[in-house]
Amino acid sequence: MKQSRLEVSGNYAGAVTRLLAHWVDVALAGFLFVSGSVAVDYVLNRIAGLETTVSEPSLWRSIAAVTWLFIYWWGSLALAGKTPGKALLGLRVLNREGEILTGWKAAIRTVFLPLSYAVFGLGFLGIIVGKERRALHDVVAGSSVVYDWGPRTAELPSPISAFVERRVAEEAAAEADNDS
Repeated sequence: MKQSRLEVSGNYAGAVTRLLAHWVDVALAGFLFVSGSVAVDYVLNRIAGLETTVSEPSLWRSIAAVTWLFIYWWGSLALAGKTPGKALLGLRVLNREGEILTGWKAAIRTVFLPLSYAVFGLGFLGIIVGKERRALHDVVAGSSVVYDWGPRTAELPSPISAFVERRVAEEAAAEADNDS
């Protein structure tokens, strides 16, 4: 007996997957920024002879951090349609026509990402309750996040596919009974 598998490529990405991808991106972007800061500090101290310390907070370090985070998210989305965290978890950010975001739309999405955190993260509520699972920054930029593993088909494992198919059949039967 052949067990069926449901294809998930192209479906809207869920909240948990998006959250995990975001954490990977935050960790990676932070690690790269700190590593770069240490390298610049080393060059300034050892080669240029300037007294600097990475641990000292300053306006310039804050501006550099914000600039780096913008470049990380904007560049990844504009060039590949996904950040490294999204790539790791099989996600892609697309416009409403199913294409990779333009540089301008990627910039808009990146600028509005922090606003999704505003007011206790209410900008992310659409990912949980919305039909298309779009956060505030997705709505503003006209983007959607979907499952996309590239040329290979992303599928749910057979037991989960069987459960989903049974559940859909039960819901259809209940709806048919309600219509009668």
